[in-house]
Amino acid sequence: MKDIETWKIDGHTLEYINESHTYICDGVVVSSITQMLKLKFGGKYNGVSKSVLQKASEKGTMVHEAIEKYCKYGYESDLPELRNFKFIQRAYKFDVIENEVPVILSFDGKPVSAGRLDLVIEKIGEDGVLHGERGIADIKRTSTLDKEYLAYQLNLYRIAYQQCYGTKIDFLKGIHLREEKRKYVDIPINEEMAIELVKEYIENNKSDSEDNL
Repeated sequence: MKDIETWKIDGHTLEYINESHTYICDGVVVSSITQMLKLKFGGKYNGVSKSVLQKASEKGTMVHEAIEKYCKYGYESDLPELRNFKFIQRAYKFDVIENEVPVILSFDGKPVSAGRLDLVIEKIGEDGVLHGERGIADIKRTSTLDKEYLAYQLNLYRIAYQQCYGTKIDFLKGIHLREEKRKYVDIPINEEMAIELVKEYIENNKSDSEDNL
């Protein structure tokens, strides 16, 4: 992985610095969508040791990379999570259109956040043909699947993706993979809920800036 990754998206230049996990849009540092979610879910892992979180993060990264390499290049892996991803893909009939897609989330025309979504997928009909019904899916390897967190996360990604690429997203899915566990879960579309979080985040940041004056 490069130290700095750069994309041109809808007239903007987005950069990502891997070492510090920093997004820069048009020369200005913006929060990640994950950081925005911490406004509502900041205490999600309170009480869990750093070593446990680090180990979970490393395993999650390994699973994401294995799935990306399989989808893009057909590379195989012994990971049970990849085997179960392939099972889900066959059972629910979808094709992976894009992996690790960078997005910029704007509000009132101004970029406020950025991130990378796991998968853009498209449903395959009974005739074996893609039918144009496109969705966003997120892969989780957590011990339990937090559907509320996923709902906020995927709805923020949906808004950002549609803003950036002008392509309608028709559905949202959670893919839960952990060893032999496999689930493919519907996540409801709720733009209003996501936009309210964006407004709250902007207002909160505004208050913090004023306090520092």
